[in-house]
Amino acid sequence: MIAQQTMAFFWGVCLLSLGWMTYGEASVSENLDKSIDELKAYYIKDDHELHNAHPVFLRALKDLRVNLEETEQNLLMSIIMDTYNRIFTRMENDSKDEATKEKLEHVKDHLEELQKNYFPGKSAELKTYAETLWAIKADDPVVQRKALFELKRVYREATQLRNLKNKERRRRQAKLTKKNQKS
Repeated sequence: MIAQQTMAFFWGVCLLSLGWMTYGEASVSENLDKSIDELKAYYIKDDHELHNAHPVFLRALKDLRVNLEETEQNLLMSIIMDTYNRIFTRMENDSKDEATKEKLEHVKDHLEELQKNYFPGKSAELKTYAETLWAIKADDPVVQRKALFELKRVYREATQLRNLKNKERRRRQAKLTKKNQKS
């Protein structure tokens, strides 16, 4: 599991920086590396925009392993892979150069394969839920009244989830303590 987390982190860094990097099992294949380099040469003309202290994904990855649990890390990486897919699909649709379209498709295929094999899950479904919730009109009086009406049930659900999470954490800690005592 740690190997998958490490691979996920470094795949993200590799793809995010559109460069070549290896770490343990995670490496960019030679043909993918070549496609990325050719896309960089085609699209990146002005470097000062890349280094304006406003990264697109790197900030989300910065504390990935420190602040998030494994399931959260996988969900975040899956969402990042989905976002890359949307970006590259848009670039592909906007491009008039067939060779560039092919390279974008090649990179997308690798991202999709990586996501399918290492970050399976329900990120698309969760994204739909999140978008629906973000679209709620907080200034609508009817929405405000409905939200107030539903608050106790939502609060109870959140409390139950928190309690379940704490219970699981205590169970894991107890197992570790027993294991350490036996050693």
